[in-house]
Amino acid sequence: MTVLSLLILKSPPKGLFWAAPPDGDTDFTPEDPLALDYLGQQVGLWLFRDLTTRTNRAQNYAVVLYGLYLADKAVSEYGYRGDDETRVRLFERWEKFWALATLEYRRGNIPLGDADSMRGILGAKRNWTPGNKPLPLDFTLISRQSELGGLGAYLSSLRRYGLVGEGSLRVTDRARAILDSFWSEQGSAKLYEAYALQALDISQTVIGRASGSLTLEGLGRRSRLSALVESGRTQQQDRLWDALFEQARDGTTLPLAQQLIKASGHGVIDTETLIEGMLAERWGPLAAGVSAKLQAARAFGRLAKEVLGRFNRAYGYVHDHGWTADAADVALEAFPSGETGRLHSLCADMLSVADVARFRKLQFHGPDFVTLIGKLASASDPSSALDHLLTYHRVVQRTRRGGGAWLRDQQGKLLLQIADYGGYRYGTVFPDLKFGVVRRLLSDLGRIA
Repeated sequence: MTVLSLLILKSPPKGLFWAAPPDGDTDFTPEDPLALDYLGQQVGLWLFRDLTTRTNRAQNYAVVLYGLYLADKAVSEYGYRGDDETRVRLFERWEKFWALATLEYRRGNIPLGDADSMRGILGAKRNWTPGNKPLPLDFTLISRQSELGGLGAYLSSLRRYGLVGEGSLRVTDRARAILDSFWSEQGSAKLYEAYALQALDISQTVIGRASGSLTLEGLGRRSRLSALVESGRTQQQDRLWDALFEQARDGTTLPLAQQLIKASGHGVIDTETLIEGMLAERWGPLAAGVSAKLQAARAFGRLAKEVLGRFNRAYGYVHDHGWTADAADVALEAFPSGETGRLHSLCADMLSVADVARFRKLQFHGPDFVTLIGKLASASDPSSALDHLLTYHRVVQRTRRGGGAWLRDQQGKLLLQIADYGGYRYGTVFPDLKFGVVRRLLSDLGRIA
């Protein structure tokens, strides 16, 4: 029998480490101490209303649409119930089949970050094997597949674009041309459909690697995420461009995409530089409403970068001084007097934009963020500025499932409560604000290199 005992350390360890990295097919992101990532997502949503931070592959729009269409066909073909629960289960079958087809085409070789790497790639790799034997369909592709797989990532966007009915899982007539040409521009859709439909027969636990003259490898070649570009599917690219950009109804997505295309031709990809160039009309004029949103995005991005940098300084100072430090010293480190003017100016810029009212209407974090801006704008000394920042941090952490503050004030000392935050070691950057998502979509659609 092994007896375990606890040892009292003379000093804190130099670092804490995860026992294993998070799964590559999860949506894990490091926790943001000030909820600025969440707020940045909202700003990105105001710029590109119908896109999300996860809808970054054009072919995935078609894959999800086709899966929902196929689920509807399976309901009729196999006599299944037509409720949402059944349709989700059928879609998940399609998603596994499609992932296996992609792996079959790639001979199982899809490294992390590859153009064909899909959600659930690790689960698919665990169940794909070389050879001729049928492949399983009753495996776990990804934990919480309905939320973290393709359907969870793309459904809300598809509904906003009117490609899927609001509140339903059924595709609309607006998606017909995309569906009809999902496999090819040359027809034969029924043959491919019949093969894929076999995978939605819930009584079957495996799928063969061939059906008549068709092979799983051939289906993977035609439907993989990189197919639009690598197979030269220009007509399908045009259909998706029309659906996602030309038909966007928010008044900002199309003009911003057009500006991004022009900026890309000049080698400009950095988000802050992009926004600066757009506001300067470097790539053509913009409507007043679009410019107003860009001004709000610029003000938020600059302030978010600044405020996170101040928090990181405070956290890093306490961390590197034995996990406890005088609050006054921390305040001077985070808010040196020589930088007061810059902080006040950035806060004033944020408070002056019309869209600051949008933050006040957010359910989470937004109203508290505006309150923080107002207090930092008038903070006259480092200690009060740090106190305002840490008060906001505590509010953010309480909102997150009752989490506690990372730094605790105790009789003039700041004590480290959470020791595994490594973000303070790296420089802060201007938030992406969904421009990266749009750039990847435009690349898939052949609009930028």
